[in-house]
Amino acid sequence: MNAVRQSPLFEQNKDIEKDNPGVRLHGKFTREYNQLESVNDLSFLCGYNYKDASLNRYIQELKYLKVSDRLITATAKFWMDFWRNESEEETYFVCYYIDGNTKALWSSNRCYKGRVTMLGRVMDCLENVFIHDGKGHPLYFQTFHGHADLGSNALPMLTKLTELLDDPAANVSVKRILVMDGGANGVGTLRDFDGSDEYYITILDDNQTKERKIKHIREEMRYKYGNATLVDCKIELLDSKEPGYIYECRAVIVKWDNGRKSVLITDIPHELLDASEITKKYFDRWPMQEKQFRDAKSGVNIHRITGYGKKIENYDKMSEKHGEMCKRITQLKAELEKPLSGIEAIEEQLTGLYRQERTFREKSKIVDGKRVLSEVDSVELKNCETQINKCLRKQRTIEKEHKDAFKRLKKYLKEEKRIRDKDKVYRIDTELDQIMTCFKMSFINLCSLFLTRCMDHEKFELQTLFESIFQLNGEAFITNEEKRIELEMNPKEPELMDKLNKGLRILNTLNIRDPDGHSIKFNM
Repeated sequence: MNAVRQSPLFEQNKDIEKDNPGVRLHGKFTREYNQLESVNDLSFLCGYNYKDASLNRYIQELKYLKVSDRLITATAKFWMDFWRNESEEETYFVCYYIDGNTKALWSSNRCYKGRVTMLGRVMDCLENVFIHDGKGHPLYFQTFHGHADLGSNALPMLTKLTELLDDPAANVSVKRILVMDGGANGVGTLRDFDGSDEYYITILDDNQTKERKIKHIREEMRYKYGNATLVDCKIELLDSKEPGYIYECRAVIVKWDNGRKSVLITDIPHELLDASEITKKYFDRWPMQEKQFRDAKSGVNIHRITGYGKKIENYDKMSEKHGEMCKRITQLKAELEKPLSGIEAIEEQLTGLYRQERTFREKSKIVDGKRVLSEVDSVELKNCETQINKCLRKQRTIEKEHKDAFKRLKKYLKEEKRIRDKDKVYRIDTELDQIMTCFKMSFINLCSLFLTRCMDHEKFELQTLFESIFQLNGEAFITNEEKRIELEMNPKEPELMDKLNKGLRILNTLNIRDPDGHSIKFNM
């Protein structure tokens, strides 16, 4: 029997095909498999010489496994438990950062849209919403079509994450703080936290921080962790979706020594955290999460979509909007029945006049920019133009008498024409994209682990790791019990190579093994 047909990978694919009729995972690769003569050749293929085209075809098949939701949960549980044990810093408050990542979707079909900031335009897109721990490690994410409102998705995602990962038998009371940027400062979002066990911290926009909204101002205090003066107070915010509703919450005004001002809001009581702690927990998101996540997105191409397949579905929101627009147009036409009848009669008269005018224009010739026409026809053309202008003045007079109504009618007709036939939209299959994002997210965590344990908490951008370390040349030697990887030093970066050499020694003590059970050792 061929060695490949004895391999666990082949048997696993056969089981998957049996459980999922119509799914073919190994049929496309029979030609490649049949070229192998031993198990060592298979390992060599999977390790180094697996061609991109074959790998790409194999990855396309992964979506039929329908495992993305379970993989997201398992990945989140693993890394959450891992970093909790690694840091051993269990406190009364645990911070989580929430952030979004919009991915441009280039398609000629109509898909769900959102604002793609990196391109500065509104276009078809998918959006990932990530939850990071207090050290900036990505733990959990969900993928949405088009614009995903961070505020409306933040609390449900955190609730789902805690339900999946919390151990009721632990009997540990930990308060969670969700740190969000200015995209989640809507009153509707903040009201969702009422009655919840979770706390929030976010920042207000300039147009939300009017002086007259502030009350219960406490005494000013200096910021313990920076150059600023803090003012603890209360602020009143109006809910734009429910007129008249006033939302009151705690606010911390940060007056920076350089003249700038920021206003943070939270539902954490003053007795639990003072103004300095609130400010620090919010602005820590830049060095702890924002910068790292930005670098990681470009390093592992999280901002690019990996997906195949689409299906068309009813766009209920647009269908309802079109129906509402048609209803408004019908009502306006009923109100303007008499004026519209008068305008219709004028337009019928204008149709004959336009036809007569065109006849005389076709008879004429243009010489040196002037019309040349016989005297009789010239008089007739002038009379025709006079009658046309008279009819147009009558039409404008009628419209002027009902100016606002006609203005709304033109606006509604234009909008109805724009959204007509847009009740259908394509939904992109996100199954494969979520699977690949899980692997990318785990790779980011592995890089953080490498820097933490092996490089003495050195700070490197992911792009630097790729260019200076991961792309070093080398050779791999496989024996019965060990896989040894010999890396070639880069003489242009002696300091980094020295740090890497020390890091590899630590890495060798972690007892890393490949799927075949070989112990992996690294040397420079």
